[in-house]
Amino acid sequence: MTVIQANHIKKSFGSLAVLKDISIEVREGEVLAVIGPSGSGKSTLLRCLTQLETIDSGDISVGGLQMAATADGGCRYADAAELHQIQLMTGLVFQNFHLFPHFSVLRNITEAPVHVLKMPRAQAEQKARELLLKMNLSDKADDYPYQLSGGQQQRVSIARALALSPRVLFFDEPTSALDPELTGEILKVIRDLAREKMTMMVVTHEMAFARDVADRVIFMDQGVVLEEGPPDKILVSPKNERIRAFLNRFGEDTWKK
Repeated sequence: MTVIQANHIKKSFGSLAVLKDISIEVREGEVLAVIGPSGSGKSTLLRCLTQLETIDSGDISVGGLQMAATADGGCRYADAAELHQIQLMTGLVFQNFHLFPHFSVLRNITEAPVHVLKMPRAQAEQKARELLLKMNLSDKADDYPYQLSGGQQQRVSIARALALSPRVLFFDEPTSALDPELTGEILKVIRDLAREKMTMMVVTHEMAFARDVADRVIFMDQGVVLEEGPPDKILVSPKNERIRAFLNRFGEDTWKK
């Protein structure tokens, strides 16, 4: 089953065309890795799929609900109530954590379930503690973000996204702000979620991760999808010379083993 369907998406900022006729789908239970050079439109695509940006034209549906559609030369979004429904089906983990610095770890995770889902606080806290156990952070519930390492903060942000029980989880380069040792912590969490068949779309520069965990890989460059397919096809034997040149920068011996 397709959870996210985006067709012919276009997005410009002024005269700069960032997304140029992008079409993708995310299927239930799969991990879709999005790779490509900086400035290729990867993060903008995620922001459009999670309603942080509006598209200029194209169609987007999430969980069978139409978020945006283009007809008669104009792009129209669903009404506010339906957009809210759609938003609850998606979770986004940012590069730089975006935790509330004045809230404890526990409150960072429970705030949205209590105020958005109207979940009783006791129930929200129980779920938050279960997620912290899953993230190996049970002893950090009463800490504040400044007391945590970068890897721990990112694991809290993943728990916060999971607290709303989204159908699909988006990651925007979740390890880019971390050193190599802490990167491993986050990739392990995502690998564990993949084993549980969590539907995920991951923008990443971690080629070994994309090879080992993704079901499909898409390569973006200059606002278009140049190629997509299984990791063995895109990362080992891509047809496009631009993709081969990009992958060579990472050093084959490091991630093709």
